[in-house]
Amino acid sequence: MQFLNPTAFYLLGVIPIVVALHFLKLRRHTRLVPSIMLWLATDEDRRANVPFQKLRNLLLPLLQVLLLLLLTCSIARPALRKPGFMPGKAMLIVDNSASMLSTEMGETRLTLAKQEAQKYIKEVSASGGIMLMATNPPETYIQQAFTTDTAKLHRAIENITSTHIPRNLRPVFDAATRYAESPQDKIVFISDTFENLPDISLPVHKIGVGGKTDNVGIVRFSVEVVGNLYEVLVGIQNFTEVSKEFDVRLAVENVSLDDRTVSTPPGKTKSILFSGEPSGLEGKIMSVHLDVEDDFPLDNSASAILSAVPPFHILLVSDNRNSLLSNLLKSYGSHLKLEQVDPVDYHGTVDADLTIFDGSTPTGREALGTFSEVASGTHLILINPGSQLPFIFDDVSAVEMVSSPTRVIKEDEGHPLMRGVSLQGVLVQKSGHRELPLWGDSLIETEKGALIWIGRKSDSQLLVFEFDAFNTEISSFALTIPAAPQFVYQCLAWFEAGTAPLQPLLFQEDRTRHAFRTGEQIRIGSAMADIGFQVQKPDKTTVELNNPIFTQTDQIGIYTLLADDTEPERFTINLLNAKESALLYSSRSTTLEDSADGVVLQPIAQEIWRWFALTACLLLLVEWWFYHRNGL
Repeated sequence: MQFLNPTAFYLLGVIPIVVALHFLKLRRHTRLVPSIMLWLATDEDRRANVPFQKLRNLLLPLLQVLLLLLLTCSIARPALRKPGFMPGKAMLIVDNSASMLSTEMGETRLTLAKQEAQKYIKEVSASGGIMLMATNPPETYIQQAFTTDTAKLHRAIENITSTHIPRNLRPVFDAATRYAESPQDKIVFISDTFENLPDISLPVHKIGVGGKTDNVGIVRFSVEVVGNLYEVLVGIQNFTEVSKEFDVRLAVENVSLDDRTVSTPPGKTKSILFSGEPSGLEGKIMSVHLDVEDDFPLDNSASAILSAVPPFHILLVSDNRNSLLSNLLKSYGSHLKLEQVDPVDYHGTVDADLTIFDGSTPTGREALGTFSEVASGTHLILINPGSQLPFIFDDVSAVEMVSSPTRVIKEDEGHPLMRGVSLQGVLVQKSGHRELPLWGDSLIETEKGALIWIGRKSDSQLLVFEFDAFNTEISSFALTIPAAPQFVYQCLAWFEAGTAPLQPLLFQEDRTRHAFRTGEQIRIGSAMADIGFQVQKPDKTTVELNNPIFTQTDQIGIYTLLADDTEPERFTINLLNAKESALLYSSRSTTLEDSADGVVLQPIAQEIWRWFALTACLLLLVEWWFYHRNGL
């Protein structure tokens, strides 16, 4: 406590005067009377019924002295100093990602983060209020809107739930930035690590929790049928500084099937392959468990459904029987079912998973009109289509033919289809050029525009080669080894993934069917898009879905898709994230008074003189009552 007007204490000099006046008050005169015997009896009887006789004469001056002390303190303006006052608004973000569930001394990092948040609320006040946010919320980032009510903030902090989702800070930091209205506003981030924070315009005050931990986890996992055997590939990484030896157990529907003893060196990853006869195991959950004690149990297990690779039916509409394309398609895999028909015999996609229309020949170009029979949900590859496109893509502009030679000058290296592929310098003698629709993405461009582009409209996917890609007289694309075959194979894998009942919203090659990762968004295939369905999560809660995108993949385990009049579809969610399993931590955090961003929190003095003045008034009433009650 401090006093903003300490000179008021000079008024305490009045107290000795009050005490002196009490002792110097006028005494009564002595009178001679015949006898006081009756008066003594009466006086003793009166005194016997009055308690605290010795204090009676002192209570009144004590009340008066206390009254003067309270009045003096009130005039001195007492105030409580709050060290964490800041002008503007504060956006308090609590990290509740998967790594925050690691345990330290019996407490999770999330529990420690909540304690730090509670402490911050008690020690810091913001003139514009404090808003509480979480990095991985079930619905919205905001857990409590701007308020100065600390009780609401404390309740919101307690209600922050844990998730198994890896860190993704860009969305929550962008959301927090949108609420900033002045340079005085700031973000307060409570987490176990501050690596790779988004670059934003607001200052960030960091509060670190957690320390060094012990962890061994699964970072890779795949289940598939190869030939006559099932293969379960497990990648286990040791994140500690010492060698670890433990058992790895393979189970089918939680029944042990096989186990191995594994020794992993510090900081290294070891791969283990389980294989065996798949008979009787198709459609069942195969899981791997690490029998090891560490501080992060989330990555000690992984699961997936054992399912044979379904056939992939491709319909090739072309009258060129000697095309390099057909031979390239046949080498894609043994599960491929390739059917080729002439354009004049084409009568729709039938039950094909992918239709490739080669419009490079005159007959093929004339037969493009049959695209009116293509239904929504069909996956198409168009080679040199010219101006004709299916009616479901009628918002695509007409093509402009370019007869002069052009070269590839630009590639979208960030697109999954271009991973490890470079077609720079491919020469094209004749090509088309069109303005792409909003849903189209250019993969390869020449100086004239997009040469190869891809797009998804509704539930249909389209890949367009604006040139005769497999005619060596027109372009050198087919002769570019190994870039061209690899690009075609990756495109086929892209379309094959789009035929599954459950698909990842973002394509990733070489992944187990119906096995996803926490935080991933899952697309329900077109075959089930018009069916009402529910998803039962690992904790047995049920989620009603009204759209074909499922986003609540915040728990590790087995999910069940329940749809009307269809068999339940199961899928699994695993962590499989080396960055989360590394359990990074930041040993240094900034203090309240001196933050690392250079913003110093200003102290504030909250005056409490009104309480002293109110107490003095009440004491004055007591003194008045006491004086008149005793006739003093």
